[in-house]
Amino acid sequence: MMRQREETIKVWFDMWLSDDVMPMNALFTEDVVYTECWGNQYFGKEEIGRWFQDWHKNNRMNIWKVNRFMHTEDKTFVEWHMEALAKNGTTRWMDGVYIVEWDENEQIKSLREYGANSRMIRPYGE
Repeated sequence: MMRQREETIKVWFDMWLSDDVMPMNALFTEDVVYTECWGNQYFGKEEIGRWFQDWHKNNRMNIWKVNRFMHTEDKTFVEWHMEALAKNGTTRWMDGVYIVEWDENEQIKSLREYGANSRMIRPYGE
């Protein structure tokens, strides 16, 4: 079960890297709720698909990799790193955590994203 969940999440990451929305229907429940770290929410596969396609019109995901998975009975916690390039040449880096909730069919019913800038500084460090 844990391996299947990890593979499902890896498919989601691969979708962003390849700009291929097709596998999405197998990953999510019809009434899935996706919450981005900046507060945007998408309800259902259709809204997630529209967001995915709109995002890829102006951006390209260069790197999105899993650093670690942690599992409970009905949730998976995913630590990840991503780098994306906007059409205007701006590169964004983020380290993040997903909290993924599963339904009884091992589909994602809720995905909450938390993120931080991965370019760390030490204001008081040497």
